[in-house]
Amino acid sequence: MVNVISKKNRLDVLGNEEYDIVIIGGGITGANVLWDASLRGFKALLLEKNDYASGTTQATSKLIHGGLRYLKNLEFGLVRESLRERRILAKISPHAVRTLGFIVPLYSHTARYVLKAGMELYNLLSYDRNSDISSDRLIPRYHWNSLAETIYKTPSANREELIGSYQYYDYANINPERHTSEFISSAKERGGHAFNYTEVKFIRKQNRAGYIIGVYDKVTGKEKTILCKTVVNSAGPWADLIESIAGVTHEKNLVRSKGIHAVVRNICSKECIILQKKDGSHLFVIPWRNKTIIGTTDTKYEGDPNEFSVKESEILDLLAEVNRSFGFSTLTLKDVDYYYGGLRPLVEDPTEKSETYSASRKSEIMHYAEEGFPGFFSALGGKYTTSRSVAESLVDRITEYLPNSARPCSTHLEPLLGGHYDNLKTLTTELEKKFPKIDGEKIEQIAIRYGSLAHKILQNKPGANFKLANGEWIFEEEIFHILENDDIVSATDFYFRRSGVGTIGALDVKTNQLLIARIAKQLYWDKKRTAFESKLVDQRYIWAKG
Repeated sequence: MVNVISKKNRLDVLGNEEYDIVIIGGGITGANVLWDASLRGFKALLLEKNDYASGTTQATSKLIHGGLRYLKNLEFGLVRESLRERRILAKISPHAVRTLGFIVPLYSHTARYVLKAGMELYNLLSYDRNSDISSDRLIPRYHWNSLAETIYKTPSANREELIGSYQYYDYANINPERHTSEFISSAKERGGHAFNYTEVKFIRKQNRAGYIIGVYDKVTGKEKTILCKTVVNSAGPWADLIESIAGVTHEKNLVRSKGIHAVVRNICSKECIILQKKDGSHLFVIPWRNKTIIGTTDTKYEGDPNEFSVKESEILDLLAEVNRSFGFSTLTLKDVDYYYGGLRPLVEDPTEKSETYSASRKSEIMHYAEEGFPGFFSALGGKYTTSRSVAESLVDRITEYLPNSARPCSTHLEPLLGGHYDNLKTLTTELEKKFPKIDGEKIEQIAIRYGSLAHKILQNKPGANFKLANGEWIFEEEIFHILENDDIVSATDFYFRRSGVGTIGALDVKTNQLLIARIAKQLYWDKKRTAFESKLVDQRYIWAKG
């Protein structure tokens, strides 16, 4: 909850002009639509009722992947699209991804032959995987690990009847929440507008054409109406609720799938281990920032998406699955340093009754002109990896609908703000020459996190640095940059969706107090507001009982 009321209306800067596109939803899809539309020259505005990337986007497995398991469903088009988009994300934002090995332990020769065929097909569909990307982000060809190699790489894996493993490669996405906000920041640099904590209250058709949107600014308590020619509903699990506000009805069902993850002590090596659960679905054991992410669950969710929560019993079930499948693991609740969950929006026809795990992750773009809502579009389903492609297709549809011509899509070529560099070594060398008095390790860490934005960040005045729960450091220069540029309203925005300082576990009490005080100083919070924000951060580490 945001509890700050200001006399100034943030939305006054928008004036009363009509927008070409208003985007509802600030997850990865909405962020990509704003980025695409801004590059094409559209007057575009994004509205998010909470913080950017605070819904489904913060609940991923932190992977950019082609979807090897989708081959089982013969979804070759989706896999090819995902693999193409994997390469494009590495091209436009190399600082946001890391090459990561995935190991699949095998316990029968039949399974080996079946997976071998899948690996060959996956390799074939990713024929251009290393085309025109940084040398830091190359994707090797898959290979077979012998029994001895498998045990060496995955000492905790169940060894009974183990024959070896296949190892292939995709990308880790270290901080998808920040990656999402960088799409938004990049769009704002190109003329786009975006506001978090701004809730849509009504959507009405204008008599002549276009829409009137009523919004409530949760930061200032003020209201405003906005005129636009088209509306893009990219609200993910809330998409059907946005449609109901506008009065749109259609035949497609939006099904919500609940997925949870836990961040625990380090129980794996450098590669991600893929295990099979009792129900036949898969479990990931992912190395991440000196910790391990375990997940995910995939169950149908039929409640109110606004009342989503992660329960202690669900975390216990996840730990039990890992302990059963991963040999010598003995994880307990004490090992859980952080947890997160979210709802995946899946699209099904009314006649479909498949489980959510087997349901397709394909996306659908709906234009409700025939239902009486011309210029009202919805992006349904999809996944993080393919969000740029979905945005391109959607803005193509808008380009066809609006009478004025627009520039062609360039998001497959144009780097994000931090993506303007060839490789990490060259970038750090440039930075060391530009900032000779700054410690080389600090330069490298900031370059790794922010890419070419490090040039701007390192110009900030140095000061106190803070040690995190996993041994990493966050530096004064990046704290100032985030608070100055990234639409931080609450401490939770900073901790969990920009810097990532809190997503690897709680800071020690003293460090946390100092960091909150540092944030409060720059954002002009009084003592009451500072205490409130500190409490919100602490509450994020408590899960619901039951």
